[in-house]
Amino acid sequence: MLRTTYIRQLDTLREDLLRLGSMVEYALIHALHAFETLDIVAAQEIRRNDAAIDANRKLVETQVIRLISAQIFNEQDPRLLASAFAIAGELERIGDYAVSVARRTERIARQPAIAAPPEAMRELAQLAKKMLNTSIESFLRQDLELAYGLRADEELADELEDQISSELIQMARDQPERLESILGMLDVVHALERIADRSTNIAGRVIYLTVNINEELNP
Repeated sequence: MLRTTYIRQLDTLREDLLRLGSMVEYALIHALHAFETLDIVAAQEIRRNDAAIDANRKLVETQVIRLISAQIFNEQDPRLLASAFAIAGELERIGDYAVSVARRTERIARQPAIAAPPEAMRELAQLAKKMLNTSIESFLRQDLELAYGLRADEELADELEDQISSELIQMARDQPERLESILGMLDVVHALERIADRSTNIAGRVIYLTVNINEELNP
């Protein structure tokens, strides 16, 4: 494989990874909107679209393996290939968490008695969306400031998860007739916190790609 061909394929890999990121971001945004509106039809669409996310993750991983086999590297290429493989996996897992939110939305919407979500759930949802977008943007720009900024966001996500979980547990004690919907909300809160974690992991891979430092942003 000529180096010029190899470079074109690296560019294609970057584009496909960003496309995967856009698909996952779309899934998360619409899963959270479905949760806010208890829209069962929209939630079902998120679940159906998950197969496309899985297929695109496999495409990225196949491209990485093919490029590794070519062995036409400069100094940064191995880091890019390793980072692309890892980021694709993180994005696919975030897509899975979006599906989890969609599933819980369907279950909650079918309950006869539904609790009102704690106000902080909206803040956590917005934070998770922001963190995913920032992690993708940091990869696109190879922007260290954006990547390192996710450390503080992840700490806030942990704090919000603890706060919201405590509120929901108290609601379950006070409103036992709404227990099933509250349990579903607890699952959504956990999924949002895991999305924050995975987004932070992506930022860590961006730091490795950019400056060759394995930085643990989520100890």
